[in-house]
Amino acid sequence: MLDTMLPDNIHSAEASSSSTVVPPSLQMQMLHQAQDESAAAATAALTQDDDESISTESVSLHQATPHKVQSLDLDSISMFPSLGSSSSRPAAAATTWGAGPSSRVKSAAGKLGAVGDQRRSPAAAQAQATQAPRVNASGNIHERMQIPSVQMPVLGKTTVGDVCRRVMISSGARIESSTSQASGTTTFVITGKPEAVAKARRDLRSSFAKKETVQYAVPSSARPHLLGAKGRTLIAIQTKTGVQITVPPRTKEQQETSLEPANANDDDLDVEEEMVDVAIEGDVESIKAAKEEIDQIVSKACRINYRLTTVPAAYYPFIAGARNVHIQAIQSQTNTRINMPFHVSSQDEDEEDEKDTAIVIQGDRKNIRKAIELIETNFSEIERTTRTMTINIPKRQHRFLVGAKGVHINEIHSATGCSIEIPPVDSTSNEIVVRGPESELVPALTLIMEKANSSQVESVDVTSVHKPVAGHSKVDHARHVTKYLSARNKLRKIEQEHDDVQISVPRTEGQNAVSIEIVAKTRSQVEAARAKILEAVKTLTPALFDVVQVEPLLHRHIVGRKGQNINRIREAHSVEVIVPDSNSDSSEIVLVYESKDGSDLTDVAKIRTALEVVKQEVDKLAHDATDFATRVLSVPARLHRNIIGPKGSTLNAIMGLEPTTSVRLGLPRAGSADAVKKAGVPALTEDSIVIKGPKDDVERVAKDILAVAEEAKHQQIMSSYTVTFDIPATASPHVIGKGGANINKLTEQLQVKFDLNDKAPAGDDKKKKSGNETMEVTIQGVKKSVETAKETILKMVEQIADATVAKLDIPVEHYSALIGIKGRYVRRLEEKYGVRVQFPKATTDDDEETPKSFVIVSGGKKGVQGAKEELLELLDYEKENNNTLEMVIEPKMLPHIVGRSGAKINEIQEASQTRIDIRRSSENDVKPEVRLIINGSKTGIKTAQKLVNEIVEAQKSQVEELVEVNNKYHKILIGQGGSTLREIIAKAGGPSEMSAQAGLVKFQSNNNAVLLKGDKTVVEKIKNEMLAMVAEQDSWTTMVINIPAAQHRQVIGPQFSHVKEIENRHNVRIQFPNNKNKKEGDAAESGANDRVTIKGLRDNCEKAKADLEAKIKVTASRSFSIPKRHRQAVFGDGVWKIRNEFNVVVVLPKDGGRAGASKRIDADEDNVTHGITDGLSWELYDLSGPAEGADEPMYTVQLQGSDAACEAVEKHLTALLEKARASTHVLKIRVPTTYHGLIIGSGGNHIKQIEIESSTTAKISRGDELITITGPKEGIEKAKAAIIRVVNNSDKRA
Repeated sequence: MLDTMLPDNIHSAEASSSSTVVPPSLQMQMLHQAQDESAAAATAALTQDDDESISTESVSLHQATPHKVQSLDLDSISMFPSLGSSSSRPAAAATTWGAGPSSRVKSAAGKLGAVGDQRRSPAAAQAQATQAPRVNASGNIHERMQIPSVQMPVLGKTTVGDVCRRVMISSGARIESSTSQASGTTTFVITGKPEAVAKARRDLRSSFAKKETVQYAVPSSARPHLLGAKGRTLIAIQTKTGVQITVPPRTKEQQETSLEPANANDDDLDVEEEMVDVAIEGDVESIKAAKEEIDQIVSKACRINYRLTTVPAAYYPFIAGARNVHIQAIQSQTNTRINMPFHVSSQDEDEEDEKDTAIVIQGDRKNIRKAIELIETNFSEIERTTRTMTINIPKRQHRFLVGAKGVHINEIHSATGCSIEIPPVDSTSNEIVVRGPESELVPALTLIMEKANSSQVESVDVTSVHKPVAGHSKVDHARHVTKYLSARNKLRKIEQEHDDVQISVPRTEGQNAVSIEIVAKTRSQVEAARAKILEAVKTLTPALFDVVQVEPLLHRHIVGRKGQNINRIREAHSVEVIVPDSNSDSSEIVLVYESKDGSDLTDVAKIRTALEVVKQEVDKLAHDATDFATRVLSVPARLHRNIIGPKGSTLNAIMGLEPTTSVRLGLPRAGSADAVKKAGVPALTEDSIVIKGPKDDVERVAKDILAVAEEAKHQQIMSSYTVTFDIPATASPHVIGKGGANINKLTEQLQVKFDLNDKAPAGDDKKKKSGNETMEVTIQGVKKSVETAKETILKMVEQIADATVAKLDIPVEHYSALIGIKGRYVRRLEEKYGVRVQFPKATTDDDEETPKSFVIVSGGKKGVQGAKEELLELLDYEKENNNTLEMVIEPKMLPHIVGRSGAKINEIQEASQTRIDIRRSSENDVKPEVRLIINGSKTGIKTAQKLVNEIVEAQKSQVEELVEVNNKYHKILIGQGGSTLREIIAKAGGPSEMSAQAGLVKFQSNNNAVLLKGDKTVVEKIKNEMLAMVAEQDSWTTMVINIPAAQHRQVIGPQFSHVKEIENRHNVRIQFPNNKNKKEGDAAESGANDRVTIKGLRDNCEKAKADLEAKIKVTASRSFSIPKRHRQAVFGDGVWKIRNEFNVVVVLPKDGGRAGASKRIDADEDNVTHGITDGLSWELYDLSGPAEGADEPMYTVQLQGSDAACEAVEKHLTALLEKARASTHVLKIRVPTTYHGLIIGSGGNHIKQIEIESSTTAKISRGDELITITGPKEGIEKAKAAIIRVVNNSDKRA
């Protein structure tokens, strides 16, 4: 064995095994690393005295690679120092949460992403140090991780190999490492199970990568989402990324109030979200991964709701579009969720405000602004191009214009682009408003008339059915009747009795009549349903009704738990209690007397007595429920939002999880009980807060609400300090920062608000041209914070005095690579050097100062110089490595190049370190082709081109050939389980994998053809071998020998081992009869069961016959007799079990014992005892019968096998016979199937214990209640008692 020493820059984690073969992935990695080293350096390194070893193959690969120019480390802090002060505490990372709507101070989040580019520069390669793992067939993954030299600590005496070995032992993963002498980057290749690789990766970073701590600002409202229940979310992030995260505790102010509104308006979009700094400790890559995890959580947690009220509801259908296609497009563009109310009602603006028809937009502030802009733009255009027309249609036909869930309105809108507006339900107007393009109004009217006349409508005027009664309002009585019919499902029952009939009760608030409407397709259906309704209404006279007034908050006490109170009243007094819906604020409870048989509906005195008794009982229930109280607070309406809190959280916390009080803020709803002016109660205003409930709870809630209001007032006063000053307009971009970064940072740290406005008048061109224009800055907040913010801005203005601009001549084809995906690389340069980098967007003929290839870098002199140098270095790198080659291949070659699920092309890309794009020609091309665009370094492109050409050449040598083989030989060529075919393919030099073999030879089931497909040489050999076997088969003969069926298993051997050995030795085929489906003991067929067929050449058959006969053993035969009455008990389970266990054949009598079979156990009622114990019925059958005598019919079987085996079977059968004789009784007991699991027990342990203790046999029927127990009478009684005990114990526990 040859041991070769390693260079210093390559470390083997398995030094103890000098003969270990380096995997291909590491070999390829070493090839790339060796490009950075000279041959002389490699030779010198091999002579160093190192105790770590590697295989000879690896070293030879290392020596053979050419020298390459050293790559540039763009992340080196020493080469590119960052600007700014060297504060020991890192600055909080700039975030975009809580950004205001100002066009000058807006977040750049979302514009620039963090997705990597496959064409990476060295800096980008280090930024993505950990590559995505590759999974092999065994489930192991391979992952590569790189750590730059600037992040590697000084290890002292400990080597990288020592650390790798320690991590391998703790994680169970395999680790191989190497270090580039040129760049100093250390690469680790980790192999193992996913969990082992993850642990090894964390341990390696913990051991090598330098630690740092950064402050990352997140919204205060996202803190609970970041922590999770009991800190589980935070722990999961730390475990996944390997960092330590410290979340500061809540302050007192943060615990009591929140600045995030549940429903935002224009002012709320300017409110800055309170931020907290989260400390993240770890290496660079781990911190980056942790930030991504935090960003995902925050993006879901920090979303607000904005209510847009500037668009009239009449235009909602046009803005939404047919089936909401327009609004869905806006949602997709802005990444928001928009809820637009379904609008069909034409009403006044005051009524619209009361109904709250606002459009609700959910998302972050920037996206909400974008969505508002799109909606308002669409509204302006729609308002300009639409016209209106009115038409009168009877009120009762309006519903047909709407349809189920507005389907008819959508149909009209889709067909004509017009919307219709229908008067509210409580309006008496018949006027329909049609709105849309002028050319489509007439077609829309045609569709409207078709929909309106599509069904028959009739109504029952409930108000006019009964004559007025003193003390009872006709309208009130009619409303009570409809409530009763609806509550008792009387109307629904009539609908079910008449097909295609719909019955509804229109709203009656403010109406002088109450009606029930019937809709159907035909007049006959309407009339039949109307007659039924009218009959039901006539029976409900005013004498049957009464009303009791109870505060709505107490209605649930009247109903009782699961309706037990009203159910009890119904049963005791025949009175139905109808309580208003829980969403209603009505205090009216309707009482209806209903007779069970209808015989006493004319007894007015009896009815009146029952209603009075129920009224008293309802009053008593309300009085016993609580000492109800009402309190009205006066709190300025501007503070109501603070009392409600985000999504109602503050108010919910005050009221409790199970509130016993109700709180209403502002003016009451029109028509509600609180809207009625009551004596001694002050008039309610928009500042009013009405609290109702138990007296103590009302006082507690009122106290908490006043405390929250006082705290909100204090916060507003503290944040009212304002200062205004001017700065040069030329300095404003630097003060604001990229995407508002600087202003946002000050806002987050100091909790202040900024307002920036141009001070020069719009028409003052002279002042603008002079360059002396200024910008007015207004800062509002706490005084100390405002002064600090002003001082910071003025210092920034002083620091930009040395600003400069540099122009770089860069070819346009390199723009995308230098900018990076979504501006990633440019953003890094701007943040690192504090400059602004602008790439030209378009080319104009008259723009001579800034040509298309000029890139502008502006900022401080030092930062501009650093950014310029780095951009030019990146340009040089791109010119060297960003090369492209185009290959044209035939379309049929593409699947072989791509491979299954892209495995092959991924392998080519990894081996060559290139990117391959596939472009297909269009279907209309005369000559279809596929182009492969290969992008990468020159060496990588050559490698990829070579690998692709190898695949193409290999596929060109593939052939297809049909071989004529009679299908009677197909089975022989395939062999048992495909064994013969696999031997033929292996002999011809074909693949050994079964998946590859399956596509090589295909037998045609419907003809004599065999399709061969593969390499030309292999196909020819397989063909010749098959034809030779077929020719040999024509000279085969068939021989039959008799082998007792009892010895077939012994002759065949375990898993056909004996038979296969004889077949292979003599080239024959041996077929044993299939006896599984034949009843053993059938004398007529016993000879056929013994026949074994041998096929092959005659001489070979004779030799195989001799080998088979040599394995036959001499067997004995003896008879065994039992009383015929016990035949079923002894042989009822069949005789195959005996054959398999004892290797003895049991031959049953020819009649099978069918003649003279014993009668059913329940045929003789004299031997049956019936009974019921603890609710379980049972029957006990006495099977003892007469004693056995000399004339007892016997049942005789033949046993064939060895003497010892036959004796063992006789003992076994005798034991079964004795057990059958002892089983004198049978018990059939019926137990509900729900108890069967308890009786059986886990794994059948309980039923087995019962059988052992009682010496019985139990059989439980599947899916049936019957349990059958066989055994002696005493044992059966024990088993029955045990089963009944299980049932009783289960009932007690329940």
